[in-house]
Amino acid sequence: MIYFLFQIALLQAVLTRCDVEALKSEIVKFLNQRFAYDKIEFVVEIKSDVRRFLKCDSCRFEIVQKNIIKPRLYQTFKVRSYTKDSLCEDFTVQTFIRTFEDVLIAKRDLKRGEIVDENMFTVERVETTFLRGDLIKDKRDVLGKRLKKFLREGEIAFESYFEDLPIVVSGEKVKILAIVGNVKVETEGIAKGSGRLNDNVRVLNISSGKLIFGRVIGRGVVAVEIEN
Repeated sequence: MIYFLFQIALLQAVLTRCDVEALKSEIVKFLNQRFAYDKIEFVVEIKSDVRRFLKCDSCRFEIVQKNIIKPRLYQTFKVRSYTKDSLCEDFTVQTFIRTFEDVLIAKRDLKRGEIVDENMFTVERVETTFLRGDLIKDKRDVLGKRLKKFLREGEIAFESYFEDLPIVVSGEKVKILAIVGNVKVETEGIAKGSGRLNDNVRVLNISSGKLIFGRVIGRGVVAVEIEN
């Protein structure tokens, strides 16, 4: 009799484990569909006791929640369970989500101010569960940019570590676009400061000899608005 009861308990444990794995798979499927563009690998751990919601004659679940923003760490999902014939019930489940993603890793020690080329970083898949969100997954996103800080070999790169190169360079000739109402007049100048798009820089108007301030609107182009 004791052996028989033990076998029943063992069978119930196996069936429950089957349902838990099915629930995990459904959550992973939901996350993969929702965040397909990000190419994230998910590992789900169930943190709440859901045994009373799991039916031995069914391993079918549906995630009915729609508003998850950051798919990592502790998350709560609303789940709908089904028997073979009909809807069973809705319940919530607490989970811990681990994430694995492709990231940029420095291939050597990199100095502040270096311009990024193809050979400075490698792409590796690592666990990103506890990393901040501004990860870089593709080298093309930072090629030609400038490093703002020192990076050690093997260190993960983040977006905030890079900056665009100035498109107006101090000492170089620029086109000054003077705007007076609806009238635009072009002339040449010398940049007295470097700037990226929408930065304000000083330029020397070659024809008038005056120093003026303008806004960078393109490569080598500074716009100056003049009041009537």
